[in-house]
Amino acid sequence: LGFTYSLQSIWPINKQNAPKTPMEKQGLEYLNENPGENFYGEETLGGTVYYTAVYPDVAVSDACVSCHNDHKDTPKADFEIGDTMGGVVIRVALNK
Repeated sequence: LGFTYSLQSIWPINKQNAPKTPMEKQGLEYLNENPGENFYGEETLGGTVYYTAVYPDVAVSDACVSCHNDHKDTPKADFEIGDTMGGVVIRVALNK
């Protein structure tokens, strides 16, 4: 449909939620370095130009923090409430 979304992190518990494109990685790293901000860019994948937006996924409760910190597969176990844990990546095709 020319529109996708996913929840990703540079510290994914499930490896399928790791960034797959340079733009996704750049966006997630930007969110980590700039709390409270969003990231926007354009990327070309398979000949299609996409507008890519990455919005922060912030730890808003003890449940978020304890689930991620205590998970057996976590690569990062020191999250605190208010930390950016990852991001929602939304991609919209600009051409078809």
